[in-house]
Amino acid sequence: MKRTFFLSLLAGFLAVGAFAQSKLTEHTLALDNPAQPANADISQLDWLSGRWIGQGLGGNVEENWSPPQGGAMAATFQAFKDGQPQFYEICLIAAQGKSLVYKVKHFNPDLTGWEEKSDFVSFPLVRIEPGKAYFQGLTLELQGNWYTCYVAFKQKNGSYREEVFTFQRAPVRPVAPLMPGMPKISKTPLLLLGTYHMSNPGADQFNLQSDDVLSPKRQAEIEEVVDKLAAFRPTKIALEIPFGDTAILRRYQAFLNGNLELRRGEHEQIGFRLAKKLGHSTVFPIDMRMGLDFDTLQSVVAANPAKHGPQMAQMEAIGKGAIALMDQWLKEGTIRDMLYKMNSPEFLDLSYQLYLQVFLPMVEGTNFAGADLVADWNKRNLRIFSNLHQIGCSPDDRVLVIFGQGHIPLLERIARDSPYFEVEDVLSYLR
Repeated sequence: MKRTFFLSLLAGFLAVGAFAQSKLTEHTLALDNPAQPANADISQLDWLSGRWIGQGLGGNVEENWSPPQGGAMAATFQAFKDGQPQFYEICLIAAQGKSLVYKVKHFNPDLTGWEEKSDFVSFPLVRIEPGKAYFQGLTLELQGNWYTCYVAFKQKNGSYREEVFTFQRAPVRPVAPLMPGMPKISKTPLLLLGTYHMSNPGADQFNLQSDDVLSPKRQAEIEEVVDKLAAFRPTKIALEIPFGDTAILRRYQAFLNGNLELRRGEHEQIGFRLAKKLGHSTVFPIDMRMGLDFDTLQSVVAANPAKHGPQMAQMEAIGKGAIALMDQWLKEGTIRDMLYKMNSPEFLDLSYQLYLQVFLPMVEGTNFAGADLVADWNKRNLRIFSNLHQIGCSPDDRVLVIFGQGHIPLLERIARDSPYFEVEDVLSYLR
């Protein structure tokens, strides 16, 4: 169903009068008194300006918002599915008295309009907060370099269903060749799934002690995750197994032939299951193991314990807090719930900020142990990403990477800067 349809449907319903309730769906509100919209200034939505790419309605979406100027912001919106345009929008957020109103006009791929020449869909402002704006039936929420648009539309039975669009801030324009003769590069769709280590190997600085994924309850939940990820239609599945490891390839062949019981690791529980479900003949190990020099880091702490001791204590507190939170997520929800929260922008940012907040400032004279540790972590992830090129990813491929969640923030940053890959939003598949 197109966004145009339910935006128009919602606007038509809202026009009949005020709502008795203030909440339409989980994330959207109604304006109780249409004569009293919230006071606001267009500058409060300055965060929205720029280019945003993401997913919604089962396909890819893009918005380009102008900065606030003359009391308004304008945007173009486009939706694509399977590489084909579905519809376009022209959007405007403008001052209306002391408040703001969100206006939209819709167009088919051939630019024939949905509304009459002078008509548009209108959403008055209900409430505004830093990084969040509630228009009637339409909510915009900023989360780091991501923003989510929630839209409510009325169903035949009178209830409302919420449609979610997720966007990530992108370069103002696609990267173009800078020199004559440089080839144009077609990008490979890439999906990055951060996981916890289901087999409890205890190999990380902080380790989650999860329950047994072989239990009937967890097995059913893993099947649910596999079904969700299958919608991405990956042609290659890359795993956190050392590059060149042939034993894992033999195990996958045995699994295909029905001669193998899956081990507890996520690379088999999720990776093998999904690859078999989609008819893949093999899987692709891409990991590069490298140790981190914590011993030299301890020498920096020893040289100045008053300065660096609190930083190490902070790392311990953050790490244990994150593990406790994940433990709660897993106990109270499903594996899909857990993976969704682990791959949220906020939690991914936390995973990498730990290196910059705690380790990078740990330096004494010429002992750059903190910076060297961060460099080694970056080096490992760059090598992992480089292995994607070794497995032969073409623009015709769709690549799914299944890795420990701590790797995903860096792998995603590398992928978004790479001219060879186009990152898709994993949350849209885990929803």
